Amino acid sequence: MKNNVEMSSDYEINGFTMAIIPVEMEGNLFSKVLEEEGEIYVSLPPIKIIEDSCNFYGSSFEGRKQGTKGISGYTHKPPIVIDPMNDIFFFPTASPTNDSCIWISLHYAYEYNKTPTANTKVMFPNNTIVEFPISKTSYEAQIHRTSLFRAKLQQRVNRKRSNSNRSLVATPGIMYRLRNSKDLQS
Repeated sequence: MKNNVEMSSDYEINGFTMAIIPVEMEGNLFSKVLEEEGEIYVSLPPIKIIEDSCNFYGSSFEGRKQGTKGISGYTHKPPIVIDPMNDIFFFPTASPTNDSCIWISLHYAYEYNKTPTANTKVMFPNNTIVEFPISKTSYEAQIHRTSLFRAKLQQRVNRKRSNSNRSLVATPGIMYRLRNSKDLQS
């Protein structure tokens, strides 16, 4: 661990956030946030960054977890939609209550390999390579679960939009005639 690391007191997940990794310094649990342009150390544990980011984007972590469960049925290591409007989805590598849980953005999770120690090495688009203590099988399962959850959520939203728009369209085969204001008063 680096000495004299510059520490930020808060952080909101955004479209450039690739991963949130727990780090221990002087007996405290903090986070190393990997972004496309570099890394940021935050004086909060990863779960607190996840919770604060859910709040920042208009929901609670518990609400997001319940939403995941309602849409996908996932209750164990649930993927979380941090911000549905900006398509920001994260998945945990362990139970979110576990201090060693790492959170990874679905959009940056695609290039990975198994290591000789049965961990998973992830290469991010900015050429940062990180070895995570999760098996390749579990890592892939989390990617698939998060992708499926994302697809189900998008299908639900699109279906709702489609049904809403249908009610704004006239029924085919029926002629509608607009009345002038004096016809309406009689």
